[in-house]
Amino acid sequence: MANDIKFKGDVWIWLETALEAEWRKFRACPVNPDLMPGHEMAQAWGYVVAGYFLMEEAVKAILHVRERRVKKTHVLHTLFTELPTEHQGTLREYYRDFLATFSHGRPFPFGELDAFLANLDGGNKRGSFDWRYFPIEESSNETVPIVSISIMHEIVYGCLRIIEQMSHGDRDPLDYTHSWRLRWVREEKYRDWLTVRMNSDGWDRLGDRLEILWGPDYQGRHDYMVFRGEHWHDRFAPLPASGALDIPVVDKTAEVDRFDVEAGFRSIGIVTHGRTRQPPESGHVMF
Repeated sequence: MANDIKFKGDVWIWLETALEAEWRKFRACPVNPDLMPGHEMAQAWGYVVAGYFLMEEAVKAILHVRERRVKKTHVLHTLFTELPTEHQGTLREYYRDFLATFSHGRPFPFGELDAFLANLDGGNKRGSFDWRYFPIEESSNETVPIVSISIMHEIVYGCLRIIEQMSHGDRDPLDYTHSWRLRWVREEKYRDWLTVRMNSDGWDRLGDRLEILWGPDYQGRHDYMVFRGEHWHDRFAPLPASGALDIPVVDKTAEVDRFDVEAGFRSIGIVTHGRTRQPPESGHVMF
């Protein structure tokens, strides 16, 4: 493989570290909406420029790990089309999932990743340069490319999960989409809720059942638990077809929503010392 670029070892580690630092900075100092678009863009400038470079480097890192030739170019859509088809599909799914599950606060004009990348490149393939020199230079395009810092971060995160799977045989990258990361946060509350119930009177008399805890999402998936005898399992998936069930279905969504962790644990004599939950790292304010 002949490359014009000399790559470091363990490329995903350095990209992961850089992405996590950008997450922390953006969370601590978000972009505030402003009636003057230029002022809003000036606030975002550093995050956007770093986001461009992170996306470029992340895609190049996948190509490197796959032992593909890596071109010296800043054109994101060109680099993206060099990826194997399966990786393109994974990143498109990360993009669609994020659009469907993240609270953007404003309409986003690009429904697919390919269109977003073409926009980022700009009509003359200088989109990143237009943003790079924004503070004092006029754009070389009629308009500066539209960005979302959060989406840029999400695509980098998806690239890292692809690299991690290739390098270490980890789980399918699609097990880490924004939908699943939101699910992980909900699971913490379910565990506390279930702990309180299992320590309450009458728990052993409830019988076999399927309990719906949350949903549906944009793909028709629910969080639910199936209890049979002394065993139970939980799922994040579409509900089983009604004809396939031989147990009652109980909707517990309202009860879960009302559940207060501190009050629940105090009711069974346990002090939790003010445990708090943090949202998934990519739950940023949208720009």
